[in-house]
Amino acid sequence: MFNLLSQRIKNRDGEPEVYIYENIPKEFRNQVFYIITDVIELYDDINFDLWGFMHDGFAREKGLKKLGYFDDAIRECAKQNIEEYLDHSNDIDLLDFIDYAFNVFDTKLKTIQLEHGYNFNSIKNVRDAINELNDRLKQHRLGYEFVNGEIIRIDNTVIHNKIIKPALKLLYEEGFSGAEEEIRTAFECKRKSDNKNAILEAGKAFESTMKTICDKKGYPYDKNKDTAQRLIEILENNHFYPPYMLSHLTAVRTTLQSGLPVVRNKNAGHGQGSSVINIPDEFVEYALDLAATNIVLLVRIYESTK
Repeated sequence: MFNLLSQRIKNRDGEPEVYIYENIPKEFRNQVFYIITDVIELYDDINFDLWGFMHDGFAREKGLKKLGYFDDAIRECAKQNIEEYLDHSNDIDLLDFIDYAFNVFDTKLKTIQLEHGYNFNSIKNVRDAINELNDRLKQHRLGYEFVNGEIIRIDNTVIHNKIIKPALKLLYEEGFSGAEEEIRTAFECKRKSDNKNAILEAGKAFESTMKTICDKKGYPYDKNKDTAQRLIEILENNHFYPPYMLSHLTAVRTTLQSGLPVVRNKNAGHGQGSSVINIPDEFVEYALDLAATNIVLLVRIYESTK
């Protein structure tokens, strides 16, 4: 997949969104049609109307007679009706079709090479299609992924709306520009499946937040040497935390010290040796959510002490 210039510069100054769940763009709809066409047309020689099978099976599940306006008695019209449906269906109907079509690919087409003995790799064909679909979802920042035969949401909407967006908004409004840039970079790295650097940038955003608080409050610290653990201690020693929240924030401090800093130090802050370290997506999501949660807490405490 080629990363176009328009994608590389997109949203630099836009709304602080990480994932999008609604208003799926037409460009993505067109790309889905290309992917589906690539797969289905590989099997034309089998003398099986896969377009018709896909059309009729999905229409039955949705309780529709047909998906578009073309005469479904003609084989080519099934393809045209599916294209019409992808172009004009609402978001949930579009996702339903993607879910159904790629499930058919994943569960049905993989066996065709065994049944017919054709000299191509059905498993690879399907895997390539699924990989491109997931890449296109990431390209458009759509919060979905096709995994284990179904479409799933890859981010919790509550976490996104209550933690991630407020973190970005607070950092922007309070002048924490370094931390804001780093947390945005962390999510951009995750979008590109660069998981190690996503964790690294999340850790940098967390540390930058505390360093900026020290700068704004006049707390002395070593900009070159002090780590997350030391910065947490500096904030505590300067009574940055309100006294009546001491027990609660002591627990938070423990979480900060044993959570994100450890994630960063063990997985992204050091060399990986002779073997490549693969960090699972769910671990990266944990690191980013943890960073955003703690950033919101720290900046809100800073707001209350201005």
